[in-house]
Amino acid sequence: MQITPANPAVQSTRRQKISPDKDLGARRLGHPQLAFVRCWAEGLDLVAAWNRYLYVDGPGDARRARGELRRLLDELRGLARVHGRSDIAALLRRDPEAMVDAGPPLPTLEAFAATQPPDFYSQAELEDLYQAQVGRLDARGAGRRRQRLRERLVLAVQWLERAGVREPLATDPLAAWLDERVAARLSAVGLRSAGELVDRIRHQGFHWHRGVPGLGARGAARIVRWIVEHETSLGPLPRQAQLPARRIDAAALTPAPSCGIVPLERWIAPAGCASATADDRGAIQAWLALRTPGSHTWRAYRKEAERLLLWAVLVRGKSLASLDAADGAAYRAFLSAPGADWTGPRNAPRCSAGWRPFEGPLSPRSACTAVGIVRALFSWLVKTGHVTRNPWRDGSAAEAAPAAAPALRALGPSQEAALQAWLDRQAPSPALLRLRFVVCLGCLTGMRLSELAAARAGWLRRPTRAYGDGAWCLQVPGTGGRCRAVPLPAPAVAALRPYLLSRGLAPDLHALPPDLPLIARLDGRLPLSAGRLYEVLVAAFQRCASWLARTDPAAAEKVREASTRWLRHTHGVRALADGEPLQALRARLGHRRLASTARYVPLAAQWRQGEPDSRTGG
Repeated sequence: MQITPANPAVQSTRRQKISPDKDLGARRLGHPQLAFVRCWAEGLDLVAAWNRYLYVDGPGDARRARGELRRLLDELRGLARVHGRSDIAALLRRDPEAMVDAGPPLPTLEAFAATQPPDFYSQAELEDLYQAQVGRLDARGAGRRRQRLRERLVLAVQWLERAGVREPLATDPLAAWLDERVAARLSAVGLRSAGELVDRIRHQGFHWHRGVPGLGARGAARIVRWIVEHETSLGPLPRQAQLPARRIDAAALTPAPSCGIVPLERWIAPAGCASATADDRGAIQAWLALRTPGSHTWRAYRKEAERLLLWAVLVRGKSLASLDAADGAAYRAFLSAPGADWTGPRNAPRCSAGWRPFEGPLSPRSACTAVGIVRALFSWLVKTGHVTRNPWRDGSAAEAAPAAAPALRALGPSQEAALQAWLDRQAPSPALLRLRFVVCLGCLTGMRLSELAAARAGWLRRPTRAYGDGAWCLQVPGTGGRCRAVPLPAPAVAALRPYLLSRGLAPDLHALPPDLPLIARLDGRLPLSAGRLYEVLVAAFQRCASWLARTDPAAAEKVREASTRWLRHTHGVRALADGEPLQALRARLGHRRLASTARYVPLAAQWRQGEPDSRTGG
């Protein structure tokens, strides 16, 4: 292969077209780059060498490998000249494969033996004679000269490796080490140095590449492998950044306990704090064990409990049993302004150093919900004898208790009609078909957010006569392995069929695979997580409110406040207003207590009289 120097002007133009940053810096020379050049010097396959040493820049091909070799040889010749080794610079311009032998081919050992007297020489004598007579010619042949050139090239590359190669540093621009296209994609999301990239991977874990346009899982894995190979200079990555959580043992995934701002599973009582705080974590875990692990309620309760525990110990220096009414008032103020040390990105894994209990200050409505959960925690702790008082029911805290109770909210008839009208005005798309089905499913079944996200085609059933001939229902799993039958009205089935077609599936509900998620991501058949489903619905409510504000500002304000729980409450209120018995609604909604279902009664009465206020205390 003839090695020709690359055109710097052409390279500069190509880089300006691909990369939005003009000051990304020159590419550095590292050990992988020199190993790639050494493979060329030894006569090995360039594509195989690329895939072994330069994998971080993506899979290689012959054209790409030759172009990178030309670039590296240009830089190495410049490095040799800087060190006063013009002989090495000249040597790197020579290509062993360009050597040709113009003379006649040399005879083989067998052909040479045929020219000698038979049975006159032994094998060893014949080989010595062949080397003496033919070896002199071979020493001047292309094969021998090519081999000697390769040996000299390998020595030259080894000298250059000692003279100018270094490990990547955290302050280096990414374009100095990664492919310019990969560096441009990372730069588009604010990652310009190697240190910034390492911090992002540490904080966001295995799925750190989500949100980086054009960077998939394979490309992200190559970058992580490159960082791991240079961890002596860039720093180590935690195990959860290198493998998905499902492939990591739970003990290895959870780091050593800490007394700082860490999740509940990593928390230990700090030295000097009251000894009673050592039992608070166990008491909270026992309280959480009363709920279904991993459910929406369980996650919400865990979040508020660990927030309170961390605040009580790190801010007030108290155990839960020592909190009083003044602490209760101080905690409410803390929820509205938790401080920078307590806030962090929403998607930070719980096992990462970037995890924090808050994303920012809580709204008054969210603060009311948080205090309501904490009050329930302390009511249980009082019953079990872990604490003797509930700071949210003593003194001044008790006076504020009614205001702290979360309100039950639902869409009124006109707001529900406005939401449907807004959906009908949108341009058809797979996202709109999914949104229509989700809104219809939530309003007509009253299923929880976690249940909507977990719904599978295997839940679909055709009851014999329970809800009418030909009707569909969903067998929704509950606690203790029990299932409840939730009727699936005809409008929900009608919204499901076009949504299935948009996903490339047959609209025949009988033919669906049992494990197929009813609500999936737009890019495939993977299920939509509960968190992402919440974001999709809330964003839709916001857009609907903006459209409705031009004609009905009051209704738009109520729609703007809506969340996923409003759909469940809307179903419950409408069912009672239509005369459904309270016990039947309780069974369909999956409430454990009848009192939870009875909260819909006041709003149902307003529905019968006309447009409700969409709000009632409870």
